Amino acid sequence: MTTASTSTDAATSATQATPQTSTTQQATTSTPATASGFPAKVLACYFTAWDTAYRITDVPTDFNVIYLFNAQNSGTNTGDGSWTWPFASNVTAAQIQQVRQRGQKVILTVGGAGLGFVYTNRTQSTNCVNSIQSIISQIGGVDGVDFNNYEAGIVNAGNLSAMSTEMVWIAQQLRATYGSSFAITSPPSPNDTYQQSLMAAMKNAGVLTYAAPQFYDWSGFNAVGYIANAINTWVALLGEASVAVGLSANYSNGPALSDCTREWSAIKAAHPGIRGMFCWSAQTNLQGSNTWGSTMGGSL
Repeated sequence: MTTASTSTDAATSATQATPQTSTTQQATTSTPATASGFPAKVLACYFTAWDTAYRITDVPTDFNVIYLFNAQNSGTNTGDGSWTWPFASNVTAAQIQQVRQRGQKVILTVGGAGLGFVYTNRTQSTNCVNSIQSIISQIGGVDGVDFNNYEAGIVNAGNLSAMSTEMVWIAQQLRATYGSSFAITSPPSPNDTYQQSLMAAMKNAGVLTYAAPQFYDWSGFNAVGYIANAINTWVALLGEASVAVGLSANYSNGPALSDCTREWSAIKAAHPGIRGMFCWSAQTNLQGSNTWGSTMGGSL
């Protein structure tokens, strides 16, 4: 997932639950800040918070989910597992809550390119949960978290088991605090078997809303049938309702609109229960006059 080169509704709250107890450490709790009724079919976009050419309130209502990109750390596998939100002046809490009030779900993305973190112990994971709760409080509430903290091959045979255990625990703590409808999503690399195993572990533990493998920023994404065939693998792994498709909108290093419409038609025909799709990004879609959003939304 692309990241910044330089970082610079009042929705009905879910009923608070007691976070699950750990045999080691337990994350602190905060006030629930999510809404129920996550869409059965998703048309989403990533809103890059550092790009102030558009406001999050400019995202067309064709999109029922907006990924708020992105909570950050100091770099891949540095720090104590915590995250910060450095874009408070770029995307205000009032703007975030405005789009939620008009019915769009907002998902906080954690990590991105160059901002990965492999969780291998409960201390790191507790720091993760506490910092995410702090960000959610800071921005007034969100409807879920999108984990993008494992790019560039940092999950491997040596850490997969520990990472899976800790990511499941992190998601459980967030659900315990914000409610069972709190979305947990992730945009894995389509062909990384370790990432597939991580997503399967989260799905099997009952904490994954959906995974959305991303088909951009690498080669091969525009070959006829490539995306549709890759989605077959993910559906076999997770089931139709737990898979969405990561595409691109008016973005030079991603599938063109014609590729997206062709592949989506094949995917929907083969898997009518597929969860939906997202695009990178809200900004490039808006630069293209929302052609992608209106076209793909019409075919959802």
